[in-house]
Amino acid sequence: MSRVIALEEGLEEIGEFLKNRGFQVVAWGDQNFAVDAVVYMGRRLDEIQSTQFSPALESVYDYSGGQSYGVLLVNAQNRTPQEIYEIIKNRVYEHFI
Repeated sequence: MSRVIALEEGLEEIGEFLKNRGFQVVAWGDQNFAVDAVVYMGRRLDEIQSTQFSPALESVYDYSGGQSYGVLLVNAQNRTPQEIYEIIKNRVYEHFI
């Protein structure tokens, strides 16, 4: 099963990169199903409209499968598509060791 990644508008290059690596990519706010990660650009979370953020949050509560870790939020500012891919793949921003 491929991971579903929601992207903020304007991040199409990152979307293509992720699609080429097997992820399903949807527009942020247009999805009607659970997402594993949301990629956004350079805003503080409190600046993001709650209506835009709501579908991703609701997917956490609706998920009934095993090993649910919630929705990973990835700020794409100053990151390459490869770095974003690694963050999503490993579900961490940096290695701890």
